[in-house]
Amino acid sequence: MDLDIVELSRLQFAMTALYHFLFVPLTLGLSIIVAIMETVYVMTNRPIWRQMTKF
Repeated sequence: MDLDIVELSRLQFAMTALYHFLFVPLTLGLSIIVAIMETVYVMTNRPIWRQMTKF
């Protein structure tokens, strides 16, 4: 497998882009979900909502 520097650079960029496209939206989505769960806990004072935020 004969890879030159341009192909290796493209592979590195592809891996970086894949990491970015997967984990950034996941992190942002989880933070919103946890904030909603904590808000529901404060409004209802039910301990199940507090437990769900402790994952």
